[in-house]
Amino acid sequence: MPRQTLKNIWCLLKETSLEFIENNSFQKGAALAYYTIFALPPILLIIINATGYFFGEQAVSGEIYYQIRETVGSEAAFAVQRMVESINDITSFNLATVVIVVTLFIAATGVFVSLQDSLNEVWYVRPAPKRGYVKLILDRFLSFAMILAIAILLIVSLLANTILVAVGDFLEARLAGWIVYIMRGVNLVSGFVLMTFMFGCIYRFLPDAKIKWRDVWVGALVTSALFAIGREIIGLYLGTSNITSIYGAAGSVIVILLWVFYTSQIIFFGAVFTFVYSRKYGFNIYPAEYAVRFIRQEIEVGHTAVNAEPGKFTKDIYGEEEAKEAAKSDEHDKSMGEGI
Repeated sequence: MPRQTLKNIWCLLKETSLEFIENNSFQKGAALAYYTIFALPPILLIIINATGYFFGEQAVSGEIYYQIRETVGSEAAFAVQRMVESINDITSFNLATVVIVVTLFIAATGVFVSLQDSLNEVWYVRPAPKRGYVKLILDRFLSFAMILAIAILLIVSLLANTILVAVGDFLEARLAGWIVYIMRGVNLVSGFVLMTFMFGCIYRFLPDAKIKWRDVWVGALVTSALFAIGREIIGLYLGTSNITSIYGAAGSVIVILLWVFYTSQIIFFGAVFTFVYSRKYGFNIYPAEYAVRFIRQEIEVGHTAVNAEPGKFTKDIYGEEEAKEAAKSDEHDKSMGEGI
């Protein structure tokens, strides 16, 4: 590998790391983990009902809880299962049910709205203020569409896994046993491709920004690779630690919070990487038609007109006459404040 290429990679990773720290990604991850605790049961309920039509609710829920158990442990998976079942047991239709359904919809979409706000801040864009209520409604429906997209990806994943298992059993009966390892590799690759596609859709459609697909796929590939590695490390840590015994009954919730927090750091790091890469080597990221770009700037108090202390205006900032008028205004405001 040429020396210049290694230097470019090092500069890219260095700038990404600095930008990641500057964006307060740890606080964003904590907020996303908090939202997820309330959003996870309704999200899973929507996914199970949406995909259960094709594979049966029992098969889909079993696969989902198996994946959760493999990731965060049996206790946390059982806690999630109980939460989903308690919501699914609601059968009566009255005012309370309507309130519950609306609340669940807001909770299920809230996690994606929080993720959208975080990605907007990472990419220095935000929606224009005049589109407040319209944007709020559109964000909720976009978040719901993301949940349905995850359900579709789950259908594709289950279908691909079923086909691969059937083909593997067919070939294993007729060929050597090493075909099993090949099929496992194909299964891992297909899972990686689906994960990359999911991250690509998140980066492309969720933020209020315009970004080229080429830049999206580079960032999604890096994020998927980090996610695959991080998932194993997080699973190993959660499997060897005694978090559930330390926190008692709340241990399963703490495990879910930790897993979502660590996962969110990977997503935000991938988003920062996508931003830096597109700015240095790609087509850059621009605000959408209904959004604006913002800048983050620190200004020392007293060095600008905006942050100058009351009564400390100088002619270097405003000019001599403007400074006198500003001082008179300060004295007037002070006397009015003392009168109150």
